[in-house]
Amino acid sequence: MTIENISLFQPCQPHDFYGLRETINNFVELVNKKKRGESEVLSFLIVGAEGTGKSSLLQKLETTATGRKDIAHRFELVPKERGLLDFFKEWKNKIDELAPEWRSLLEKVGKKRLGDDLPGLDEEVKKPASISFTEFYVNLFFENLDKINQKLIETSTFLYFFVDNLHLFKLLDLYEFYPIFASIIKELKERQYNIIVTSTFDERFLYDFDYEKYLTDNSNILKVEALSISETEIYLRRKAPQLINKGVLDLITTSKRSIFDLNLGIAFISSDLGLENFVERNLKDLFELNEEEETALLEMASYNENLFPIEQLSAYISTPTLKKLEEKGMLWLGETYARLLQESLLTTMKFRIRLFGPLTTLMVKLDGILDDLDKDIAPSTGTIEIINQLSAKIRDPLADFALTSKVKKIANICIKKKMYQRAYDFSLINVQQFELIKELEQAGGFCENMAREFEEKNYYFAAKLYVKSAQYYDAVDQELKAKRSYTRAADQFEKLSLSLPLAKSEYAIRGYIKSTLDCYNKIGDEQNYERIRKKAIELYNEESIHHNYFKSMKFEKLVEVELPQVESEPEPEPKPEPKKVEEIEIESIEKELDF
Repeated sequence: MTIENISLFQPCQPHDFYGLRETINNFVELVNKKKRGESEVLSFLIVGAEGTGKSSLLQKLETTATGRKDIAHRFELVPKERGLLDFFKEWKNKIDELAPEWRSLLEKVGKKRLGDDLPGLDEEVKKPASISFTEFYVNLFFENLDKINQKLIETSTFLYFFVDNLHLFKLLDLYEFYPIFASIIKELKERQYNIIVTSTFDERFLYDFDYEKYLTDNSNILKVEALSISETEIYLRRKAPQLINKGVLDLITTSKRSIFDLNLGIAFISSDLGLENFVERNLKDLFELNEEEETALLEMASYNENLFPIEQLSAYISTPTLKKLEEKGMLWLGETYARLLQESLLTTMKFRIRLFGPLTTLMVKLDGILDDLDKDIAPSTGTIEIINQLSAKIRDPLADFALTSKVKKIANICIKKKMYQRAYDFSLINVQQFELIKELEQAGGFCENMAREFEEKNYYFAAKLYVKSAQYYDAVDQELKAKRSYTRAADQFEKLSLSLPLAKSEYAIRGYIKSTLDCYNKIGDEQNYERIRKKAIELYNEESIHHNYFKSMKFEKLVEVELPQVESEPEPEPKPEPKKVEEIEIESIEKELDF
C-alpha cells in the first residue's frame, strides 16, 4: 500500500486544506473580537458528518488564528479506557508544556505538573457532600488556573486548545464527561480567561452534550458539510487535474462529496482500479488487504458504533491481523478497545456487506442487462420496471451511488446501440434516485449530461432531458444553469421540427415548435421567440389552422414549459413521480412518430 493511500486516513496538511473559507474567516474574526474585548466567545464546536474534514479544519484553524505570542496545543481525544479523568490530566499536562518562562510560575503555585492532582475514576474520591460530582472535578480543573490566566493577561497571550473527537466519550459510555466539559466551557466564559477551546465531534452526538442547556450561549457552532457540486468540481480539478481524462469528474455524481470520499475516489482512479471499483468500495484491492484483513474489517462492520472491544474482536480476528491494520493506518489499538481512524470506513464496510447481501438481486440484474447488451439484446420493459422498483427501495447513499454509476453505463450503451427509449427509461431511474436522496441539483446535472449524449442522435429525448434538467435547476435556484438547459432544449426541439416531413407530421411539428417557443418564453428570449414564430408562420400556408395558431401567439414569460408526448415504442404503465419538483405538463400529439 502506497504512502498516498495511507494518508487517506489522516487529516490533510493545513496548506492542502480546501474550502470553508467563510467558516475560517468567521472563526478568525470572532477570535480577534475576543482579543479586543468585543466578544465573550471562548468555545468553538466543529460539527459535521463522517469524512467531511472536521479534523482537517481543526488543524487549519490552529495555523490560521494563533498570533505570534499565542500558545496552542492540539491533541486527539483517544482516552485510555481505565478512567474518565485521563483526558483532564492530559489537558492540564499540556499546560505544563508551556514555554520555559512559565516554569517559575508553576513552582510559585506549588505544582510541578498540574495534572498530578486529578484522581482517576478507579480511585476513591473524597468530595464534600455539599457539591456535585461535576462541580468537584470542574473545581479540580480550575484550581490554580487563575494565576496561570493572570500571566496570560499580563503578557497579552492567548492559550488555545484544539481537541479532536470528543464524541468518543459517548462511545465509551463515559456520560459524566458531558456536564464536566460543558461546565468548564461555561466557567471559561464567566471567568473571561484568555483560553480558547476548539473541539470536534460527530453531529450524531450533538444532543448528547445537552446542547440547549450547556452550550448554546457559551459556544459558536462551526458546521462542516459535504462540498456543493460546484465546489466538488473545483476541488477535483485542483486535486487531480491529471485524471480529468480518466473520468475523475464522475465523482461529482458517484460520491458523497465529502473530502474523504472524494480523496478515496481519486485514489481508485489514479491506481487504475477505476470508477466501478470505487462505487463498489473495493478496499481490498486498493489497500492490498489479505483475506484475514478484509474479514476483520467486515467483522467490525457488524458493530453499530466505531468502537470495538478487543476481547470480542480477538475471538474472531488474530492479534497479528489487528496489528497489520494498525500499521496500514486504518486502526487505532488501545488497551481494551480498537477503533477505525476514519469513521467512513465503518460505513463503507457496512455497504460492502449489503452489496453482496440484499443488494445482490439488483446488481446481478444490472450485470445481466450489460451481458445482454453485449449480444445486442435490449432490456424488456418488464425488466426495467423491476429495476425501477428495486432501486426505489434502496435508501443507502453508497448503494445509490453504485446503482447510479451502473445504470448510467447501461443508458450510455443503449444510446450507442440506438435503443433510445431504453436509454431514456434508465436515465429516469437515476433521476428518481437523486430525487429520493434530495439531490435535486445532481438530478439536474445528470439530466443535462445524458441530454448531451442524446444530442445529434435523438433530438426528442435530448430536448426532454434538457427541460427536466432546467426544472431541477429552477427548484434549487440555479438560474444560469437552468437558462443554459432551456436554451439547449429549444435548440433540440427546433432541430427536431426541421428534421420531419411536413406532409406526414404537421401536428407533431407544431408541437415541437410550440415547445421551442415555450423554452424561449421561459428564459425571456424574445428575439429567438420571434425568430421561431415567424419561421412557423412561413412553414404553414395561410389556409392551415397551424398558420393562424402561430400568428395569434404573443411573447409572454411562462411559468412552465409544455412538452409534446410521442410514443416511439411500447412503454410501461406510467408511475407517479415524487412531488419534489413540479411535473412537466404534456401536450398530446395526434400523430405517432417512429425514432
